Amino acid sequence: VVGGGGDGGGGEGGGGEGGGGHAAMAGHGTKRLHKSRYETISTYICNTVIGQDGQDSSTRAALKDLGRNDLEVPMDEEAYRTLTQAGVDEVLAQHIAHLFVRDPLVIYRERVELDDERETDHFENIQSTNWQTVRWKPPPAKSDSHIGWRTEFRSMEVQLTDFENAAFTVFVVLVSRVILYFNLNFYMPISCVDCNMRRAAERDAVTQGKFCFRQSPISGASSGSHARRPPSSPTKREADLAEAVRAAASSCCGSTAGVEDLSLFEIMAGKGSFKGLVPLILTYLDLIKTDTTTLATINKYLDFVVARASGELLTPAQWMRRFVLSHPDYRHDSLVSERIAADLLAKCHRIGAGLERCPDLHGDFVVPPVLAKDAYAVNMTSGEAPGARISSSTDGLMAMHQIRLQLQTRRRRLLADATEHRARLEAAQEELRNVETQLAVLAAR
Repeated sequence: VVGGGGDGGGGEGGGGEGGGGHAAMAGHGTKRLHKSRYETISTYICNTVIGQDGQDSSTRAALKDLGRNDLEVPMDEEAYRTLTQAGVDEVLAQHIAHLFVRDPLVIYRERVELDDERETDHFENIQSTNWQTVRWKPPPAKSDSHIGWRTEFRSMEVQLTDFENAAFTVFVVLVSRVILYFNLNFYMPISCVDCNMRRAAERDAVTQGKFCFRQSPISGASSGSHARRPPSSPTKREADLAEAVRAAASSCCGSTAGVEDLSLFEIMAGKGSFKGLVPLILTYLDLIKTDTTTLATINKYLDFVVARASGELLTPAQWMRRFVLSHPDYRHDSLVSERIAADLLAKCHRIGAGLERCPDLHGDFVVPPVLAKDAYAVNMTSGEAPGARISSSTDGLMAMHQIRLQLQTRRRRLLADATEHRARLEAAQEELRNVETQLAVLAAR
C-alpha cells in the first residue's frame, strides 16, 4: 500500500515515458522507474566472484553475466560518471546512482547551503528517502564518531511485544554473523529476491508459501582455495547459474543452479544436505563458546522463531484476521467497524504491554524483559580470515543441532496433541458418567 503511493510507475515525476518533463527533476521527470521508493533492493553491491575472494569482478557486466544483478536498474548517469571518475568501483557507483534517480522529498531551509566536504546532509536527503529492504550506510561525516559502515535490514515488520521484536532482531544479527564466520554464499539472482517478497505478501505465506533459497551455501567453503580468477573464466557452477538465469528469465526462479523452492520451516530447520539457518546459528554459538545464560535466552528466541515458521504459533496477521472474523460486530462483509478496530487496538495494547497473555501468538514462551545489564558477554567473532571452519566435526555439530531442532518441534506438537487428547478424554469421561447416572436412574424405576 505504501509502495503504491510512492513516485514510481508512470506520469511526470513518477517516471512516465514521453511528455515535456521538468529540467529540474531527476531524469527530467521522464525516466521510467520500475519500482517505488518503498521497494526491494535492485542490485547486490558485493564485488567478488561467486564463492571467491578478490575484486576481479567489480564490474556491472560481470555481476550481470554471473547471474546476480539480473534486473534492469535505472540510474542517474551524471552521478555514475562522477563516482567512477573519482575511483568508486562500478558496482557501488551503480547502487548510489540508482538512488539518485529520485528527487528529494523534504529539505529544510537552513540545510540547503552546506559544505559537502564536511557535511553529508545532501547525500542523506536522498539516501534516507529511499526506503528499500536493505540499506547500505556509510559512517557519519564527523571524524570523532564511533559509528562505522552499516547494513540495515529493513524488511521485517514490527511485532506486538518486546519479546517478539528481540527474537527476530537477535535472529537477523546471528544470521549475519554466521554468514561471515563460515564464509557462506547465499547469493542467488536478485530477481529471486523480488519473487520472494511477492510471495511473502500472500496470505499464510509463512506456512503455505515456498521461497527461492540456495541449498548449498557451504559448498567450497572448506576447500581453502580462494585464488583469484578473471571473470572471463568462470567456474562451471558460475556458468550454470548464468545460464539458468537466462533460461528462466520469464519464470520466477525454478530449481536450477542450487536455487530451490523451500518452505520457511525448511529454511529454518533444514532440508536434505542443507542444515538450516537455526542449526548453523547454534553451531556458531557452540564454536565461540557462548556463556550458558546467554545461550539459554537465545535458545528461547530461536525456538520461538522456529515455532512461528512451523505454524505452531500464529503470525500477528493471522491472529488479527481471526480476531476480526470472530468479533460479534463483524458481518462478514469485509467492513471493519470503529468498534472492531477499537477493540483490536485495545487488545494489541494489552498484549504489547504484557498485561494479557496470548497463547495463540506466543504459546508457552515467556521470557523476562531484555535489560541492558544482561547484554551478551561473548563477542560475536567474525573478523578472522575464513578458512577450514567447515570441518567434519563442525558438520557433525550442525547435524546434531538440526536433529535437536526437529525433535523439539515434534515434542511441542506432541505435547499440544496430548493436551488436546486429554481434554477430549476428560470430556468423554464426564459424558460417560452422566450417561451411567441416567441409566442407573432408569434402572431404579
